[in-house]
Amino acid sequence: MSMESEKLVVELNYRHAIIDERDPERAFSSRKMFDLLPETLMDKRTMRLVEIHDLFAAVDDTRTNVGSARLFHSMVNPSESIELIHAKHDSFCELDSNAKLKDAIEEFLVSFRYGEETLFKLLNAHIHPLAPYGSFNRAMNVIKDMLQGVKKIPQPETIYLDSLIKSILSFKGSPAYDLITGPRHRTTRGMKTRKEKKFFTPSLRFYPTRLSIGALIPAVPAIYFGLGWFTEFMNPAVAWSMLLLTGWMSVFGFLYSGVIKPIFDYETAILPIRTRLTQSNRFASAIEAVAAIDELFSFVTFSRKSKHPCVLPEITNNKSHSFIARDLRNPTKDLIENDFVPSDVSLDGQRTTFITGPNSGGKTTFCKTIVQNQILGQIGAPVMASYARINMADRITYQAPAFDTLHDEEGRFGTELKVTRDIFFATTPQSLVILDEIAEGTTTHEKMGLSVDIMNGFYAIGNNTLLVTHSFELVEQFRRQQKGQYLQVEFKDNLPTHRMVEGISRESQAHRVASKIGFSPEDIRKHLEEKGYLEPEPEENGHEERRKKTEDRRKTSGDRRQSQND
Repeated sequence: MSMESEKLVVELNYRHAIIDERDPERAFSSRKMFDLLPETLMDKRTMRLVEIHDLFAAVDDTRTNVGSARLFHSMVNPSESIELIHAKHDSFCELDSNAKLKDAIEEFLVSFRYGEETLFKLLNAHIHPLAPYGSFNRAMNVIKDMLQGVKKIPQPETIYLDSLIKSILSFKGSPAYDLITGPRHRTTRGMKTRKEKKFFTPSLRFYPTRLSIGALIPAVPAIYFGLGWFTEFMNPAVAWSMLLLTGWMSVFGFLYSGVIKPIFDYETAILPIRTRLTQSNRFASAIEAVAAIDELFSFVTFSRKSKHPCVLPEITNNKSHSFIARDLRNPTKDLIENDFVPSDVSLDGQRTTFITGPNSGGKTTFCKTIVQNQILGQIGAPVMASYARINMADRITYQAPAFDTLHDEEGRFGTELKVTRDIFFATTPQSLVILDEIAEGTTTHEKMGLSVDIMNGFYAIGNNTLLVTHSFELVEQFRRQQKGQYLQVEFKDNLPTHRMVEGISRESQAHRVASKIGFSPEDIRKHLEEKGYLEPEPEENGHEERRKKTEDRRKTSGDRRQSQND
């Protein structure tokens, strides 16, 4: 079965930028990997906005560094194969329900992790040339133990998991494996196994140890005369004299075994063996299979540790995108917020969804929750909901307000509009698009006209487009045309519940947010009075006036909300 993956180990990990065993606490870096990987169905702006690193941290329960690399790679490059996702679902269910299989796989992964640092010390060429043998031999044993350990795993019944086990076992029949087990021969054409080396080919066998004939030969005369003096089978005076004359030759033996041989073996044997491993497709497939098994194991662990329901979504591959979920929660907030408010989501045929409501009401979190669970669903992982049906997305895009730099010639309006343009031209009916305000940086009249044209364009494409906006006038135009659906933040006792309900919000609750952060009109006046920029108001009059203003704002807010609900 296709792994649908770049050769992570060969093309990335061997650069020691992704997995650097020299830092055991942070051997794998998702941020370094993020910088190296190309954009796929998500651009990097979108990945940053949906907090891809936080999502990875929330889901990552892998046991190995290669498993972590595989999981993060899947997140930034979600699968476009529904067959692969269904196969992962089958193996997830088998692993989740078969305790014996799960325990065996966990034991295998823990064993691999124990030797992973040593293996990548070889693969990253971080072995010291003067002391190469211990690290090299341990790395060879890690690979042998990997092949022995996978045999202890009960044969899976599902295709995906079974194919991963077979990918690991298939390495045993490769020429690269013969180099692992030996014997190994240096030839004029590189390192060769016994099977590869022809009978008459000149070669020098590689022994990964300091002890060798070359280290002993310079010491033979001194050993001989020393024995002659000690056992007296020679004239003691002659033997002692010859021992003193030849003893210095032993230094060459120590020099050979301590310096010359290790460096020679490192350059002519160890590095060529490493190269053969990195170029071996079977070895890469074996390590990637370990990583994929660990990724699947992480999915099971993630679903079990969650405090709230997790479910494998029903995945479809229709021509138009859809996303339906009950009790949908945010994966990054599940472990840190016990009171997170779940949402019911129905994006099925509406084409455009307009989301209005006050600042800090949960609009952005609602959109990020949808995108994060779309990513989880599309990599074969469970999503945080009691039920979900998710269609494959060929493109996932999230746009939030951006500010121009000195290099942007068009200013803020042009900068944001170019991003919207690129998103629009790349959108198909199967795309999921989130827009957090559009056409910012121009007059209200021009913003309205351009926003209507843009949203009508997305509506014509027929994909799922969610627009977060404070412009209720814009949303009203689409409601009059009966285009799309309209969601607003629910309020209870003048406070947002962070739940989305049908309707259009006509108030942003700016005064409530300003008071919350300490920048209300009262806070501004208090600061000016304290600094002496304004004369203090009489305490009674000032207090009474501020109280009336506050009551007027609350009354106006309540009247508007009541009118809106009516």
